[in-house]
This record gives sequence, C-alpha cells and structure tokens, in this order.
Amino acid sequence: MQSVPVVIEGIELLLLPEKGVYWPDEKTLFVADTHFGKEATFRRLGLAVPQGSTLETLQTIGEMIDTCHATRLILLGDMFHARSSISQSIHQSLDTFFTEHIQLRFTLVAGNHDRSVGELFSHWPIELLESGARVGHVSISHFPEPPSVGSNLLLCGHIHPAYRSYSKTDSLGKLPCFWLSEQQLVLPAIGKFTGTKIIRPSKADRTWVIAGNQVIEVAPQSARRRKD
Repeated sequence: MQSVPVVIEGIELLLLPEKGVYWPDEKTLFVADTHFGKEATFRRLGLAVPQGSTLETLQTIGEMIDTCHATRLILLGDMFHARSSISQSIHQSLDTFFTEHIQLRFTLVAGNHDRSVGELFSHWPIELLESGARVGHVSISHFPEPPSVGSNLLLCGHIHPAYRSYSKTDSLGKLPCFWLSEQQLVLPAIGKFTGTKIIRPSKADRTWVIAGNQVIEVAPQSARRRKD
C-alpha cells in the first residue's frame, strides 16, 4: 500500500489507500463511517448477508495504526449502524480492539446513525466530541460544513464519496475517493459493508480515487460535473 502526501491549507497529511487520513505532526489517524455491526442488523431482519465485515474493518484500521505509529484515532461519525448492530460478537470484537490498542486515544464525533444508538458502554475508552471541534488548526465533523473559526480545513465523512470515470464512449465504473471542496476534505467510508455516492466535483475541487493499493489524484480537467 502506498500513501500519498498532500499539503492542504499548509497542513501536511497522508492519504492512505486503506481509506484513512494520517496527520504526522499530530500522530493522528482519521477514518469515517465504519458502520460497525451493520451486517448484524441486516441479519436480525432476516437478510442473509455475509458476516465478518466489522472484523475486516477493525483489522484494516489496526494495520493503519501500526504502520503509521498513530497515537490517536479519530472516527468522523457513524461508528455503528444502529443499536441492534451491537451484537454480542460485535461487542467482543470492539473489546478486543481496545485491549490490543490500550495506549491509543480514541475520539468519536457523533454521526446521524450514532444518535440512534444511544450511550455506548462505559468501559470503552471513547472520547466524544461535538461537530466543529478543533484538533490543532483542523476542524472535525461528521457532516460537511464550513471549518470552525480559527481553522481553514474541515475533515468529515457522511457522504461515502465515489468518483465515476469515463472514456469518450463508456463509463469505466466508480471508485471510492477523497474529495476536497470548499476547505472540506471528505473521507471515503471505511466500513466494508457500506455503499457509495457518486460526486460531481467542480473544477476548483481536488479528488483522489482509491484504485487497489494506490491513491491517484484525478486531473483537474477530468474532474468536471457530469450526469450519471
């Protein structure tokens, strides 16, 4: 896996092909939209969806923590999909994750799905912050919104952005992406069991697609508004 260094508003970040953003100066890893336990909720509704997506997501996050030597993990909302997502096995998986990363500072900015979950277990070492909170000169939120006073960049999620590529005659499919628009860097959803939404960047935006183990910036002339 190969990360891509970028400088946005004077802040040096690494865009990771595992769908995270690492801030070396703060030793902080950002991820968005894990939707832990979504498969458990669907199975409770009688839908025969595969199990294991939460474990895969946790494994990916753990690998990024180890590779980057992060000391803090900030989740930009929608940690869980629903209250019913916290099954016994999901609970145990999170217990194991926190035990394996006991020195890690874990921060959650609540998303729309988190609000329906209610209070989390008190023994989980989760620090809760409100949308618009600042980490250094960076604002954090679940939803895209203007950066808070005193910061020039917002990191957020919620949209699950993806970029659709075209040739002269065909659509070449869609890829998850990082999307920088109006001082808002929107992260792709890291959850293994999540959908995506096609974005239509303006010429002033920057977009980086994730193709396999690479992060590739889309050329500005290609990142123009199109109809699906």
